[in-house]
Amino acid sequence: MKAPRVFLLEFNELCPTLLDRFMAEGRLPNFQKLYETSVICTTTAEEAPPNLEPWIQWPSVHSGMPFAEHQVFHLGDGRHMKEKCVGEVLSDAGVRVGICGSMNVNYSQVNGYCLPDPWDENGAATPEWLGTFHRAVAHQVQESSRESGGSRMELVRLAWFLLTHGITPGTVSKIATQLLSERVNSGVRWRRACLLDRLLYDVFRRLNRLFDVQFATFFCNSTAHFQHYYWRHMEPERFEAGVPEEDSVSLRHAIQYGYQCMDQLIGRFLTDYPDAVLMLCSALSQQPWTDTTKCTYRPRQFEKLLEHVGVPTTGIKIKPVMAEEFHCECADESTALLVEARFRMFHVDGKPLMKVTRTGNSLFAGCAITAADALDRSIARAGEHAPRAFRDLFYMVHTMRSGKHHPDGVLWIRNGRHQMVREKVPLTRIAPTILARFGVQPPAHMRGLPLFANSGERHDVSRTMPLATVA
Repeated sequence: MKAPRVFLLEFNELCPTLLDRFMAEGRLPNFQKLYETSVICTTTAEEAPPNLEPWIQWPSVHSGMPFAEHQVFHLGDGRHMKEKCVGEVLSDAGVRVGICGSMNVNYSQVNGYCLPDPWDENGAATPEWLGTFHRAVAHQVQESSRESGGSRMELVRLAWFLLTHGITPGTVSKIATQLLSERVNSGVRWRRACLLDRLLYDVFRRLNRLFDVQFATFFCNSTAHFQHYYWRHMEPERFEAGVPEEDSVSLRHAIQYGYQCMDQLIGRFLTDYPDAVLMLCSALSQQPWTDTTKCTYRPRQFEKLLEHVGVPTTGIKIKPVMAEEFHCECADESTALLVEARFRMFHVDGKPLMKVTRTGNSLFAGCAITAADALDRSIARAGEHAPRAFRDLFYMVHTMRSGKHHPDGVLWIRNGRHQMVREKVPLTRIAPTILARFGVQPPAHMRGLPLFANSGERHDVSRTMPLATVA
């Protein structure tokens, strides 16, 4: 009997409503093909803010545990989960596994390969020779709001790695077209995020052949990013605040562009893995954030921020995470206590400048100011008569926020026929479903029921559903 192959397509925060809309307009032909040959479910995160974040939901997908049990709250906390996630459980059972960028989980060594998520401060790729690629991707993602594309040597190493590990002529052509477009119109630089997805897929495909994987994950975040920042540009009539005048007019189509780029990825999956069970999962989705003018701000230079608050920079290591957030690793706990105290001393119009939590000698911090006009304000310290201009130390990340999280998510499972499921599916049922496909017993911490019965016998949809052979 042929060994099963399952690929978990982790397209972060795709929206069921936008997929329906763009498919109806004929813009997503490959999503349409997948839709017509899949069991279609809507997942529920079963959480509300502040627990409605992707770095909380993806650990639920992989561990089969709700947030109340896995307690992974910040990016990077997933590394400390004690329970095994689905990929490691399969690996222990002898299944060849590939993990490509899955967010905030605890994989290290698996029977195959592992590329950690690009926000993992302690992430190490396995095998070690994948480290060059992982570090380059992490730098591009963590510093996406800056103009710098990395050092020349870093880019040379990345180019050599790609040339020897699967980059396709189609991707090279896309990169060349993008760079030429930017020479004509610098306002389209935002499209680079989708190029990174293409590069990642090229390497992913090569690694799957090299390690002959049976289960693999593929995570991408570009469209989620577009939704957070550019929903206002797509539907300006729905928002109280208008589109900032300085924003490029090309952003009006950014979200649609993101979905169409992901449609191209779906097409490659359908072509490259015609016999595999493809599971498209978004973990959660987004909705327009119509009543906010929230903006996020990041230090221009972390060293200058530390100097301004009166902290010596020696012995402190800064590791950027996402948007405004960063880790601050100190040489000892006393230094961490000093940094924490100094961060808390500064404010903008009476509001704390920084949000910060400390664990031992490690701080998780970020700018707490979100006002749209913050760049015109000043940073002050109690009793100080010489405030510092906010714009001297911080810059705005991209533009004003306009998309916020929604607990509903996408779960399409290709099995060769179309079937709609009415009941919403908890994320905790996904890992047991994958294990059932391989005939592997879920560990005790995965208490959710699998969605399918391998035997083909029909069951109550609320408990299990039959899994047909892929056509």
